[in-house]
Amino acid sequence: MKVVLITYMGGPSKLSEIRDYLYRLFSDKDMIDMKVPYLLQKFIAKVVSFVRTPLVKKHYEEIGGSPVVKNVLELSKLVEKALSIKTIAGMLYSKPFLEDSSKVIRELNPEEVFVVSLYPQYSHSTVGASFKKVKEFLKGFTLKFVNSWHLNPFYLEWIRENIRTSLKGLSCEDTVILFSAHSLPVYMVEKYKDPYPKQVEETARFVMKEFPEFRWKLAYQSKLGPVKWLSPSVEEALLEVKKEGYKNVVFFPISFVCEHLETLYEIDVEYKKLAEELSLRLFRTPLDHTSENLVKAIVSEVKSVMTS
Repeated sequence: MKVVLITYMGGPSKLSEIRDYLYRLFSDKDMIDMKVPYLLQKFIAKVVSFVRTPLVKKHYEEIGGSPVVKNVLELSKLVEKALSIKTIAGMLYSKPFLEDSSKVIRELNPEEVFVVSLYPQYSHSTVGASFKKVKEFLKGFTLKFVNSWHLNPFYLEWIRENIRTSLKGLSCEDTVILFSAHSLPVYMVEKYKDPYPKQVEETARFVMKEFPEFRWKLAYQSKLGPVKWLSPSVEEALLEVKKEGYKNVVFFPISFVCEHLETLYEIDVEYKKLAEELSLRLFRTPLDHTSENLVKAIVSEVKSVMTS
């Protein structure tokens, strides 16, 4: 018997889960290393989660809750159907927890487990953190990992098909394609020699081979705290677009494969408001997690590690 394990960060499906989700997130030194002893980081995480919960709750209420877990489970079912292999999803910081999903896998006692993260570009903080815990929870099992799939041809086509839709009726003279990726603290990128920034840029460059007449930019979103993060920020990129005289921005969140707080609130509410203040028209490309090309991308990556 073989099993596919899909990992992701997760998100609170209910408002009552927000504080626990934030605590787990900020407690994880692989995700956010506060450069303090672990017990002190856990204490800080408890304080931060308590302080931030009311604000984050308002954001979730404004978008009607986060669909991220539902989306991941739906995508997992589509992968299972396409592969005809039992596929189980496990989240780092929310239900269904990776630890609980690993217990289910242990009970199934498969010969091999194929592990893929829904983050196409490899980062120690996301893919690496997930795989580290998978190795811990499934010690003794034969594990095969998809480390990154940022140049998978089906994944690239999934991005292009979404951009094509958003570009309809827009001219290259007035329009910039803006790719956004979740930011990372610079010190963590340097510490782990993280390939994430390079892979994000490679994804964007390969996608844009189909749209050579359009100008494009890459920016980073979702930074938090006083440390230096990857740049430029989305705010800086939008200001640059305005100064350069463009009128339209086609916005694609390149490091995500399904909708969640960072797309539905940060982009659709906060960045859209900033664009309007700058007299820019922002066209945010939706993330169709049920797309045949996205499913094919994951399936083809699993098949590639099956034979490795």
